[in-house]
Amino acid sequence: MTASPLLADHPDGPDVVLVRTSTTVRGTPEEVWWAVATGAGLGTWFVPASVQARVGGAVVTDHGPFGHSHGTVTAYDEPHRFAYEEREWGTEVPPWRTEIVVEPVDDGTCRVRLTSGLTEEGDRYRAAVAGTEEGWVAGLRNLVLAREHFPGQPAGGVFVVRGVAASREEAWAALLGALGLHGARVGDEVLGAAGAPLLAGVVEEVGPTNLLVRTTAPAPGLVELSAHTWQTTSLLLHAHLFGPGGAMVAQAERPRWDMWLHARFPGARPV
Repeated sequence: MTASPLLADHPDGPDVVLVRTSTTVRGTPEEVWWAVATGAGLGTWFVPASVQARVGGAVVTDHGPFGHSHGTVTAYDEPHRFAYEEREWGTEVPPWRTEIVVEPVDDGTCRVRLTSGLTEEGDRYRAAVAGTEEGWVAGLRNLVLAREHFPGQPAGGVFVVRGVAASREEAWAALLGALGLHGARVGDEVLGAAGAPLLAGVVEEVGPTNLLVRTTAPAPGLVELSAHTWQTTSLLLHAHLFGPGGAMVAQAERPRWDMWLHARFPGARPV
């Protein structure tokens, strides 16, 4: 480990605004490290990424329609601690710091602690940091499922977003109806409606405006559908498709979902 203090241990204060979340993941520290500190691994639960495995190396994360984020590695202590900071997430903004710590547990699992946010001018950007918490929590949920069902496998990503001229609740109900997924519960085996992009598998999570399916088709993977309110109401599909053919399937599925959402929701527009 390096001598620099952990971001997770940074004391709270007026200028310190951090998302702190953690989970327990199946695997050895080396296996979990691959998932959280390499480009290929990050693509299995977060977003497609590239990581230069050294302090000072580049980190690039691909957020689909939201663009790319660029950062610099500040700690790479394999297989324990990976940290990086992003300085171009806005205009004249303080560095946004993210840290992932892997801690072995005696039962063949590891505790993963993720901390992300600001240690300077945090109060000014409190809403921006808070807006990332839901995504990080969902990401660690995906990490647990990826390690449980698809350990060590690469994944291709699908990220499609559409703005909709409706309330969040109305848009979500319309999406579920169009997919034939109204009433789906955790543990249900589901098959999307005819005419929609292929979606089959087992429901892993159901929320007020989100649904996560561990898929068997169009490829083994994780597909999350959700509705959000940002500047407008938006429908979002975020998928991780695993195996040697996952990237090719993802490339094919991305335009299918894009065209289908455009056709089903004519008032939609790209975000």
